[in-house]
Amino acid sequence: MIKFFRRFVFTFNILAVIFLLGSYLSVLISPAEAWMFSLLGLAYPFILFVNILFALFWLFQFKIQALLSIAAIVIGSSFFNQSFQFRKELPNTDSDINLVSYNAGLFGYFQSHWYMGELADQVKELKPNILCVQEFLNLKTEKTSTMDSLKKLGGFKYSYFQSLKDGRKKGEYGMAIFSQYKILETALVHFDGLTGNMCFYADLQMDSGVYRVYNVHLQSFKFKKQDYKFIEQLPEDNDEKIKQSKGLLKRMKSAYLKRSEQVEKIREHMLESTVPYFVMGDFNDPPVSYSYSTLSKGLKDAFVENGFGMGKTYIGLMPNFRIDYILYPKAFEGAYYKTFKLSSDHSLVASGLKYKKE
Repeated sequence: MIKFFRRFVFTFNILAVIFLLGSYLSVLISPAEAWMFSLLGLAYPFILFVNILFALFWLFQFKIQALLSIAAIVIGSSFFNQSFQFRKELPNTDSDINLVSYNAGLFGYFQSHWYMGELADQVKELKPNILCVQEFLNLKTEKTSTMDSLKKLGGFKYSYFQSLKDGRKKGEYGMAIFSQYKILETALVHFDGLTGNMCFYADLQMDSGVYRVYNVHLQSFKFKKQDYKFIEQLPEDNDEKIKQSKGLLKRMKSAYLKRSEQVEKIREHMLESTVPYFVMGDFNDPPVSYSYSTLSKGLKDAFVENGFGMGKTYIGLMPNFRIDYILYPKAFEGAYYKTFKLSSDHSLVASGLKYKKE
């Protein structure tokens, strides 16, 4: 009986290892070629946890089968480091540059609550040199606007707002960059088709030269209320489960395909850049993903360098992981990394950098 049970467990152990190795492939294979691997990348923390349990199960019995999951975990050690950090948290150290990225969620427009002021208060405390905001809603009056107010309250010298046409909202919808450095040039990275997402860059005259900052907001899953209800509480009717599951997967597939197109556009643009660049914003994808792997090439990740724990930045059901990033050139060293929970469904991400000593 015990022998049969072990064989049974080992069969599922093999499946868990296959899924874990498949999640690693999500960073190499574009969703346009095989989007199902992206689902495995999304589930990486859970698949990893299952493999750890299998490894412990066999280790406690002094069985060689433990090596199967252990080997699979070791093979993906780089993905582990991108997802989890357990270094001792260091006290704040002096930094040459302070960066902040925040998906403002339209400052509560759809919740009938305007919370731009709390972002301004946080900016006053952090004193960033560069602030990138996604899902920015610029409301205007005769005397001022959201852009003008945040620029003034945050003490920024320069700012730029890129709008997208969206008739559902009052004011202008888009993204913004606020900077203490002079903005030399800005331009939109064009995405194909109609989308509520975007990417634009600003070239900044920083102390050590010109650097480009990409403000990024990639395609979201656009889950509906019934999708979240389905995730929280599965319906008892099997036909309804199948129907809602198909709808959920259809939206996820559409998002993965659009996101891969957007990532390719941004990457092509980056390769043509003649100056070093930062990438900041909401990728709507976890670290084990094609989006992150593609956009982080040649750059340092602020969380990997100075973060702690899992670094969760999305406050919701799916994806309940780190999807907001600050990536920077190798000419800098990380000084600190922190996240702050405000009223948006995304955490504010802050990082301090130092110029690397020669």
